[in-house]
Amino acid sequence: MNRLLSVFAALALAVAGCSFALAQSQNSSQKDGAAKQGKQGKGGQQDGQGGTSQAEAEAQAQAFQEIQSELDPDKQIQLVNDFEKKYPDSKGLPFAYLVAADAYRQKGEVERVVEYGEKSIKLKDDNPVALLLVASVLPEPQSLRGNDLDKEKKLSEAEEYANRAIKLIDQIPKAANLTDEQFQKSKSQLASWAHSSLGMVHLQRSTMGLTGSDPEELVKAEKEYQAAVTMTDRPNPGDYFRMAEAFRSEGKTDEAIEAFSKASQLDQGGGIKALADKAIEELKKKKTPEKPPAKP
Repeated sequence: MNRLLSVFAALALAVAGCSFALAQSQNSSQKDGAAKQGKQGKGGQQDGQGGTSQAEAEAQAQAFQEIQSELDPDKQIQLVNDFEKKYPDSKGLPFAYLVAADAYRQKGEVERVVEYGEKSIKLKDDNPVALLLVASVLPEPQSLRGNDLDKEKKLSEAEEYANRAIKLIDQIPKAANLTDEQFQKSKSQLASWAHSSLGMVHLQRSTMGLTGSDPEELVKAEKEYQAAVTMTDRPNPGDYFRMAEAFRSEGKTDEAIEAFSKASQLDQGGGIKALADKAIEELKKKKTPEKPPAKP
């Protein structure tokens, strides 16, 4: 839940808008083809059955633009629900659900993020942004409630979604308002996000053993976070922090101190810096314990 909003907003919602327009265009083309078949006496489908008319496509596009332009999460969610009621068969509905999922993310309502994210995935399972949003939320502590079976089910779902997203990222259409450089950087950030989610999956699994931390899962978490921070020029301080936690659990004190230091340096006035600095101090004390006072 602490993934930088700029990563999501700059690309994800732009992708949603671009994909929405493409879906509407394809649906309109289907409608035109059906209409031509009808005129030729080939049994073409009637209005409202074979696709979306140009006028309705434009109305849907305008409604979606209003959803994207709204800054208040509560109003945005209401607009999405209105869109769903008015256009229940719209090709753009999965992208509207995606916007609602992000609005709930801003509100901190984890269960609703997953609900709307999975509604989007159910309608369009090849959207890497929706897959990533849900994959990033499911392994978070506030989502992992219940017994170990429930936790593992969510972790497995998150792992599956993140891996599917990695395969789909290269297929994301370029938004018109992004330069080639911006687009490539944004895709790298999404790939980083996917590896961060996988890192969290393994970090959480490492704590579920009956006899202490699972070393194999810690190594997997470490590798995923290493990938997350190296494939973007804007690494998330939270990824360095959690990588440091994996190092600390493995007993790799020097590596943990280095990663905590990176997290502290990158954090812009948030809570991560304070936690990282405290962890560094504790690790340094553990590394060089205070000498007992000299005897008189």
